[in-house]
Amino acid sequence: MLIIIVPVLISQLLAVYLFYKRHWYNVSQNTSYLIATEISELIRNLNSKKIPKQGNYLNLEYSSVSSKLPDHPQGKYVEELEIFKKLLQEELGQEGVIVLDQGRNVHLYLQIGTQTLLIKLPYKAILNPTTSIFVLWIIFLTILLLSISLIFSKNQIKSIIELTDTAESYGRGEKTDKYKPSGAKEIRQAGLAFLKMRDRIERQTAKRTQMLAMISHDLKTPLTRMKLQVELMNESEEKEELQYDIDSMQHMIDSYLDFARGEGGEDFKPINLNNWISSYIKTKWSENNISLNISPDQVITLIKPHSFQRAIANLVGNAFKHSSKVKISLSSSEDEALIIIEDNGKGIKKDERKSVFKPFYRADKSRSLDNSAGVGLGLAITKEIISGHYGTITLGESKSLKGLLVQIQLPIKK
Repeated sequence: MLIIIVPVLISQLLAVYLFYKRHWYNVSQNTSYLIATEISELIRNLNSKKIPKQGNYLNLEYSSVSSKLPDHPQGKYVEELEIFKKLLQEELGQEGVIVLDQGRNVHLYLQIGTQTLLIKLPYKAILNPTTSIFVLWIIFLTILLLSISLIFSKNQIKSIIELTDTAESYGRGEKTDKYKPSGAKEIRQAGLAFLKMRDRIERQTAKRTQMLAMISHDLKTPLTRMKLQVELMNESEEKEELQYDIDSMQHMIDSYLDFARGEGGEDFKPINLNNWISSYIKTKWSENNISLNISPDQVITLIKPHSFQRAIANLVGNAFKHSSKVKISLSSSEDEALIIIEDNGKGIKKDERKSVFKPFYRADKSRSLDNSAGVGLGLAITKEIISGHYGTITLGESKSLKGLLVQIQLPIKK
């Protein structure tokens, strides 16, 4: 808008300035010069007694009124009258006394010998009437041009906003099938480029998911045979070890598939986090040692319930793998909700807290050897889910339980 408004205003102001400095001044000076010349002719004809002492001469109405000039204070006149006074001084050798009556008529008093000559002329004879017309036209034209420009600009901006919203929605994993490029040629080209990029990403994601699904299917077939073989074995220590390895492989395959699929198919829903977390913990983790500290105020936000449930399950499940007590707190401010999950385990070292969110990274190497099912994708999936909710997840140290502290911040949707 500034790109449109600033040049228009500058050009119009420059036009007005040049008009006042050149055209208006020249016209006013020429008009005043003609009137001063007529007054000079009038005085010469009066002195030679070629015309009566009162009457009309050309465009002037004149008469003799008294023996002296009226005592009238002369302040600063409008610029047209100042130009007129200056030319009278040059033409007649005197400025006279100029009085404007209530009807905006000019009364000019001049001293001619012992007589005072009164000359009446309409104000518009001195005032240039095109001045106000020109200024009004400039103002009207400026408003008209800006209005038309802003209407067109608004339409172009609307197209850019639609493209931005669609890109943000796609970044959150929402469906963007309704978007159609519109607006100027360049904006449509950007929209088409976005659609092509989206299609390429979706094809690559589909191929990756399909490939992993095929691998999973191929691996599950021998796993199924292995399970049948194990079931037919007599009870022994070797049978338990084989069963454990088979279950671990099954868990790893499921984890790879979950990570590859992501959480793009679910829609956001308005949820009261207080009731949702309380209900979920009591239903899913009722037999575990979990203490809840939930704010009494309602915390309404938009989440994907199944996806968010998976993130909480990953965090709580991970906490119980390495601790015996878990504490969950929920509080809120004006703009965000805060979920804190604490445990009394050994925690994660400070220099590893950012790395644990990377896929396939496991913080505790010695513990991971005892648990081959852990493939290092739990926190990576959780971070992806939280990021998809416009939130953040950070790790720290619990002051109350002395273990790991997980802090989740989510924006509150009003």
